[in-house]
Amino acid sequence: MASLTPLLANFGANELQLLSSYGDSRSYEPGDFLIRQGEDNEHLFLVLRGKIEVLQEVDGELKQVALLESGDSLGEVSVFDPGPASATVRAVSGAEVWHISKDSLDRLHTASPKVAYRLISRIATCLSHRLRTMNDKFVDLANR
Repeated sequence: MASLTPLLANFGANELQLLSSYGDSRSYEPGDFLIRQGEDNEHLFLVLRGKIEVLQEVDGELKQVALLESGDSLGEVSVFDPGPASATVRAVSGAEVWHISKDSLDRLHTASPKVAYRLISRIATCLSHRLRTMNDKFVDLANR
């Protein structure tokens, strides 16, 4: 698994090999769904190749809210708080996506606490950046 994502930046080859053994890499064809809004999800996803779109249902129609490419991640919240997915995710092009479940992350923590901690720390940093960005947007909208 190549270190294409900021979540895996500065992980060594041995650490990446260890991580890859706890997750699963899958290929998706254009139009294939990775996640459907409302279905239970407990996975973190890393886009290794291709493009996927994040869609939300608005007034009965799916509207694109994000386009993710190699190096992007999604589902970070789901490995901490499994539950219904807040969006639908679909492959736009042929894509390869690595994913790890909450249970696999827990097993990784038992086997290699240091590697698990580094991954969890990176997830927390990613979520913090997203929260800060959303807070800034909220304040901007509130001050209009």
